[in-house]
Amino acid sequence: MKRKPDEAWSLYIAECADGSYYTGIAKDVEKRIKVHNSGKGAKYTSTHAPVKLIFQEPQADYSTALRREYQIKRLPKERKIRFAAGEAIPSPKPKAKMSFQKSKKKKSRRKRRKTKKRSD
Repeated sequence: MKRKPDEAWSLYIAECADGSYYTGIAKDVEKRIKVHNSGKGAKYTSTHAPVKLIFQEPQADYSTALRREYQIKRLPKERKIRFAAGEAIPSPKPKAKMSFQKSKKKKSRRKRRKTKKRSD
């Protein structure tokens, strides 16, 4: 089974009715905003609806979109406002790890000595 090429993903920032910001990714942002406003989107937006799209940024693929979303979600609101207004924020590195992706510790190649218990 061949994979279809990824459709264009986008990062978006929506302003909720209470003035808070919601950041997400979607292939069809306009449709996603409608879903948020219907109360069937994310839990957060269902309790803070209606939402209004204030920013959209195309991404190369799903993986890139996820890393960018994680990067923007960690920003304080003031920085998100400046970002949405046009302030440049460098994109994360292509293979950047997110903070919840812990690197595995390498096991020591040194073997432990087994000690025999003497029975007297």
